[in-house]
Amino acid sequence: MALRAVEIVQPRSYIWRATLAFCLGWIVLYADRTTLYPMLPVIGGEFGLSGVQTGLITSAYFLCYTGMQIPTGLLGDRIGLKRALIAMYLLAGIGLSLLGLFAVSYVTLLVFVALHGLGAGGYYTPSYGMTMATVPKALRGTSSAIITVGMSLGGAIGLATAGPLYEALRSWRLPFILLAVPTLLMVAAFATTIKDVRHGGQGPRVSFKEVIFDKDVFLLTCAEFCMLWGYWVVINWGPTFFKTERGLGLGVAGLFTAIAAVASIPAALTMGAISDRVGRRTLTLIQLPVAALAVFALGYVDSLPLLVFVLVIYGCTGINAWHPVMIAWAGDHIAARRPQAMGAAMGFVNAVAVSSAILSPPVSGWLKDVTHSLGAAFYLGGAIIVCGAIACLFVEETNRRPNR
Repeated sequence: MALRAVEIVQPRSYIWRATLAFCLGWIVLYADRTTLYPMLPVIGGEFGLSGVQTGLITSAYFLCYTGMQIPTGLLGDRIGLKRALIAMYLLAGIGLSLLGLFAVSYVTLLVFVALHGLGAGGYYTPSYGMTMATVPKALRGTSSAIITVGMSLGGAIGLATAGPLYEALRSWRLPFILLAVPTLLMVAAFATTIKDVRHGGQGPRVSFKEVIFDKDVFLLTCAEFCMLWGYWVVINWGPTFFKTERGLGLGVAGLFTAIAAVASIPAALTMGAISDRVGRRTLTLIQLPVAALAVFALGYVDSLPLLVFVLVIYGCTGINAWHPVMIAWAGDHIAARRPQAMGAAMGFVNAVAVSSAILSPPVSGWLKDVTHSLGAAFYLGGAIIVCGAIACLFVEETNRRPNR
């Protein structure tokens, strides 16, 4: 018999205050992360790197980022999700500082990028775990959308400002030093704003095996993996692709890539709210096929107006617009069945999904080295997103009618 969700009742004022804090946390972390992408050709040139070696820079980040998902969730379920979040966010700020100050070789670059990824990897699980535990089902899509908007805003900030900052400062290290300041300040913000959540004593213990073999959660995790694969192609390699194969300057190439992030902001808010009313599955089966077509088209179109159009379409249907739907959908299933394992379950979802970031950059770099073009990477990204849409066909709906 399925467990009933254990709801932690909080005032609406606190729910929206915590939602805003988690949104700000994503803005900072995504600005940290996406500032790196436009810098990749500069870093690759400075250290004389191949396409695969350049791709391994982001793989080092996500190897550690992914590795921290499940341990942070298990730890948070025992000692409190807030404590886990603060400790890991502090580590992210320290890693970013070291990256800007002391990354003087390829090896130290990989080490400090990995350290920042280790700390950043401890944010997803407690932030969404606390959200799913405190936000009622009728508001999960909307709340998740507001938090996810932080990813889009941070991504747009990083992509749009990294190139111009480099061209003005002539240093790829200084932007990371500047970003370390708000990263460390967010630690104090979380300490004073967020209430802790502990699930360890609520109901019988749940084995990790029960979490990972939940059919619906597993299929949603696979779909998220596929959507993120396409996203890493667009975000990691978009600036390089637009610069080397579409003739744009580094600053403009970053701005073009940021178009998708900006377009996803109103889309995420809209999709999250719609999913609260019409259902998660219905919306998903529209969004994912359109996103697949958009990623495929990015590797094909060479007209700048068409490129802008396709980037807008991807922004409106891609991962940042779909993530609020997915996280609310998964949260519905977890809260109804295994609420005391919320941290571990959220850690599993993101660990498997974000492992695509370990594979996608070097695979895309390999395709670039073999074909002498990044177009093939976009075509593969679109095909993988189609696989995610197929997985969602078999996930049980949780919001069939409006909540009253």
